[in-house]
Amino acid sequence: MRQHRYISISILLCLLFSSAGAAQQKPSPSTQQKPSPSAPAVNADAATLADFKGRLTKYIELQKDLADDSPPLKETSDPAKIDAAQEVLAAKLRAARMDAKPGDIFTLQTRALFRRLMYPELKGEDGPETKATIAGDDGPPKVPLKINAKYPESAPLPTVPPNLLARLPQLPEDVEYRIVGKTLILRDVDANIIVDFIPNAIR
Repeated sequence: MRQHRYISISILLCLLFSSAGAAQQKPSPSTQQKPSPSAPAVNADAATLADFKGRLTKYIELQKDLADDSPPLKETSDPAKIDAAQEVLAAKLRAARMDAKPGDIFTLQTRALFRRLMYPELKGEDGPETKATIAGDDGPPKVPLKINAKYPESAPLPTVPPNLLARLPQLPEDVEYRIVGKTLILRDVDANIIVDFIPNAIR
């Protein structure tokens, strides 16, 4: 009887050690790797930027296709000929984008992201200087905030501070950022028209 008892105790100990070993091998919920809270935000920003670049690329491709059938802009220094070439290209773009509306390139997600990217430069130590550069000496120019509208030739082209440009996605040479008051404008350089804009981009 005593021998059987020892055998039973031995079996019981083996089972206990086996259970303990399995428990040690199984990671506890607290030690399991968890995704970083910032990961979803980073992925969302990357997707927004990719979408912006895709929409911009489509516009540039359209502009280049139409420019191929327009008078050349860069082969003359005559202001009158340059203005006439701009007008021809602008008219073709308006016809091709007659249904264009704000947000076609600067979507709601892109607007929110751009505002967030620029915000630190506008509220940091250099914020007042950055805003003063944007405002200029004569205040914001009078520019119609309308898609496909011509940027007035008499209106100055406000400089976008370098620290803000560094925060924003780089653009191809066919388009550029301009800031009018609190609005960030995407301007077609060759056609001299407003492609899209972000109201209240400067806060």
